[in-house]
Amino acid sequence: MGASEDRPVAEGWIQVARSATLRGGKGLLTARLVGRGVSPFRPGQKVALRRGGVQGEFILRSAEVYRDKVVLALEGMAGAREAAEWVGSDILLQSKDLVDLPEGTYYIFRLVGLEVIGPEKRSLGRVLEVISTGGTDLLLVRREGGRDLMIPFARSICKRIDPEAGVIEIDPPEGLLELDAI
Repeated sequence: MGASEDRPVAEGWIQVARSATLRGGKGLLTARLVGRGVSPFRPGQKVALRRGGVQGEFILRSAEVYRDKVVLALEGMAGAREAAEWVGSDILLQSKDLVDLPEGTYYIFRLVGLEVIGPEKRSLGRVLEVISTGGTDLLLVRREGGRDLMIPFARSICKRIDPEAGVIEIDPPEGLLELDAI
């Protein structure tokens, strides 16, 4: 998840998966989901593939989600030849097609790029990536000067999460901010 790549690239489009690879000879693509949890895919919806400065739009035939990956079947991709030109692409959906999540839960891609505010309203940096650990996820925060900091994405630490305002306010336990940066 790169911070700049996870923001809308064209009005209304949101990146939901990245780095598509070819899967077999039937024109299927596999990509790594930007977030996990609720699948944002529904057959019949419009999907965009973006690689470099090229973006193509397709209709989704089917999507199978396995852990942190999705296998996509798209109209117009009947074989490996058609799908091969989109290897390496990011997968985007229109923001209007995203499923609403329950209160207090977030699409991970919406957290990437948010500013992390620490004690005394001091900016600690921006979320570069959300790392899944099998337990509490970690926010990888890029600090000034390029140093990174890991902050547990726990309710006891992340007191206010406001994607619309572009911020996550934290109340870190003693010593967390003094740990050696990555």
